[in-house]
Amino acid sequence: MGKSLLEAAHENEIELEGACEGSLACSTCHVIVEDQEYYDKLPEPDDDENDMLDLAFGLTDTSRLGCQILASKELDGLVVRIPSATRNMAVDGFRPKPH
Repeated sequence: MGKSLLEAAHENEIELEGACEGSLACSTCHVIVEDQEYYDKLPEPDDDENDMLDLAFGLTDTSRLGCQILASKELDGLVVRIPSATRNMAVDGFRPKPH
């Protein structure tokens, strides 16, 4: 397994928020998997991810958190869409401290 989609987005200057820095404490890295075939290749979301997805803006049947999608050969060709908005419960400009 490789980097998370969130990490790859940040390394490539793609605006995927990730307010909690991938600690599964927010829904700001919510992405929508465009192809059901690729969505089905992902491990089932656990309860913690489902709880955060419930808070996500524009939730769909193929929604996942970018911090929970790990790169693998099986996912080569995966396409995701970033929703037009996020729900961040933190004050604007808030930057979490590294763990």
